[in-house]
Amino acid sequence: MKKLKATVLALAGAVALTEGSFAEVPTGEEFAKKFIISVDGAHDLLGKPEVRFVDGDSPKRFKEKHIPGAVNAFAHDLHLLEDIRKCGLPMCPDRAAKFIGGELGIDNNTHVIAYDDGRGPNASGVWFFLYLYGVDNVQMMDGGLATWEAKGYPVESGEGKKPSPKKFTPKIRKDIIATKEEVLKAIKDKDHYFILDTRRFQEYTGKTLLDALEAPGKHITVKRGGHIPGAVFAEWKKFAGNPSGKPNKPLFKKMKRLKKVVKKLKKKGLTPEKTVITYCHVGLGRGSFVFAAMKLLGFKNVKVYVGSWDEWGNDPNLPIEK
Repeated sequence: MKKLKATVLALAGAVALTEGSFAEVPTGEEFAKKFIISVDGAHDLLGKPEVRFVDGDSPKRFKEKHIPGAVNAFAHDLHLLEDIRKCGLPMCPDRAAKFIGGELGIDNNTHVIAYDDGRGPNASGVWFFLYLYGVDNVQMMDGGLATWEAKGYPVESGEGKKPSPKKFTPKIRKDIIATKEEVLKAIKDKDHYFILDTRRFQEYTGKTLLDALEAPGKHITVKRGGHIPGAVFAEWKKFAGNPSGKPNKPLFKKMKRLKKVVKKLKKKGLTPEKTVITYCHVGLGRGSFVFAAMKLLGFKNVKVYVGSWDEWGNDPNLPIEK
């Protein structure tokens, strides 16, 4: 666990619609201190009434084993295409308020610890989703459930106990997300934007088509394959310290290795001044994971295109490349 801690330190109601500023999300070491917590640190908070553990993996994996008292919010299913089309958000504010408060038992003062099996994308998806809607104290657990279990900390199986509902008032941080309109602008303005496709290469080339939720309980497979014109391929694994979900490994690569990834991206046009837009299939997962990695690297102007390929690939009016 010392290695994990060292890595983190080295990386060093009414609905409120806030424009915010990029400065709200710290970068580098300050990002790590605010948004990443060690397994030991998380274990110290287990059982405290003001703390909620949220498991971002699939319901099947959650039933197999999870941290006692945790609730499940599969990151891939936090994005609803009908809401993206309606309000430009993964969930429209009223639905999000009911889900976060009613289903997850989180209010605006809850300390939330988001985790997954250790790989990182699903933990980042939950983290980004909750932070987007105004949960101020939400952290990703470094090392994930794999490290938690390896240290001998308790786990349980089953569906888990439904938490008591709480009132949650969304305070949406619009500044950390991009809409399809901004992405269309970014395609034409390469002097100020840099688009990162964080999916697998088979998705980038259009050979693999994934599904996502159009509405609760209704999965649809994306109609078109390919990528956003001009988007640079940078699979999330390039930034990951633990893509296989093994115990005692950090979420993100060490800074020295991350900087090598950035060095290659700079050859393709990335500069610190540009606004970086990341995307995957639903935004909440691989896209949010790379958003976090870019923040750790010190990039200030970073956004997640929350519609991602699910919106883009299902809209015949939007341009694509293969």
